[in-house]
Amino acid sequence: MPIIDREQLIQRMMGSAEMAKRMLCRFVETSRNECDLIESTVRMGDKSSLASLAHRHKGTAQTMASARVAQVAAALETRAHCDETSELLAMVDELRSLHCEVREFLNDEFSVSVPSDRGEQK
Repeated sequence: MPIIDREQLIQRMMGSAEMAKRMLCRFVETSRNECDLIESTVRMGDKSSLASLAHRHKGTAQTMASARVAQVAAALETRAHCDETSELLAMVDELRSLHCEVREFLNDEFSVSVPSDRGEQK
């Protein structure tokens, strides 16, 4: 499954490839802070906030036609209250890795280069 369903993304952006590019850029640019916030919430043990943040991230990923990111965010949301911290942190690492794939997709499909963030896996 591709990291982004390009056709679905453009369709969700009213058929505008330019709007799809802008929104995907914003998604990539904010992903590091989102993942950092989710990680710190896991580390603090705030399970209700974690579920809420993961739910929001899932919705944004769905809007961006990224089923794989949405699936991991959904798992974080569902498992926020019952999984061990180490398991939740592994899911955060998976999110970071997927966001690197989104960044690469943006570069490959829309010729937009967004600098890689420190600490993200490639």
